[in-house]
Amino acid sequence: MKTHRTLFALLLLATLAAAPAAADRQVDRTVPADPEATVEIELVSGDLTIEAWDRNEVRITGTLGDDVEELVVDGSGRRITIEVEFPDRGGRSWRRDIDADLEIFVPAGARVEAESVSASISATGVRGQVELSSVSGGLKVSGGGAALDLETVSGSIMVRRSPVPVAAESVSGSIDLDGVRGRVEASSVSGRIEVRADQADRIELEAVSGSIEFDGSLSGRARMDVSSHSGNVDVTLAGEVSADFDVSSYSGSIDNEFGPAPRRESRWVPSKSVEFTVGAGDAQVTIETFSGSVRLRRR
Repeated sequence: MKTHRTLFALLLLATLAAAPAAADRQVDRTVPADPEATVEIELVSGDLTIEAWDRNEVRITGTLGDDVEELVVDGSGRRITIEVEFPDRGGRSWRRDIDADLEIFVPAGARVEAESVSASISATGVRGQVELSSVSGGLKVSGGGAALDLETVSGSIMVRRSPVPVAAESVSGSIDLDGVRGRVEASSVSGRIEVRADQADRIELEAVSGSIEFDGSLSGRARMDVSSHSGNVDVTLAGEVSADFDVSSYSGSIDNEFGPAPRRESRWVPSKSVEFTVGAGDAQVTIETFSGSVRLRRR
């Protein structure tokens, strides 16, 4: 009997040692909110999903990692803050199980401000202004939005079916904006920028070494400024085009479907440029690269 008890004890200890120290904790909290409340969210890592619904309340569901200290929800009505807190261990080693996988439902007309270090953030159907930032996590917005302000260092940015003004900034992540409208601003150091827009009226696209692609239509008096140091620029304009064009590249090629071929600015340097007008010249299009090539196309 003693041998059997000893064997059982050893098997139990081995099982406990192999099991995780603690399971993730479930959360499910709801607070009342105004239809146009401001909802502020802050977390370190994990995954954050924000969805609009037709209720005047904010609901937080999901799981917290073992090392998360607590989920702090403060306020109600006009302003609600949600923060995932983890303990300060004073530099001592500790398990890094600080992930929080959260799904947060907000009133459709709410304004949402969310930031993280490495968590991916997505927002769907929010009609108020949406501001998202992450250091290395990806950002995704689909539907709705009064205006979008998106910023990340190495994560990607994706926008779908949001016909609103957008400002997107990334250092090395790609930027992909589809179905945007009005003012469009996008900048990246080495990431690719792709924009598909309808009736854009103020377009500012800038990259250092990443490529830039724009496909869409311009409003009557639109202003487009596109610049890249070493990345290629590809601009496709749809519909009736009426604009003044100013296109230049120091050492890259220029392929122009709208007007004359580019000319060398000097016999001593390889730079080339072309200036021309299509229609009445209502809009203004300026494209500049250093070593990247430029393509202007009709659709």
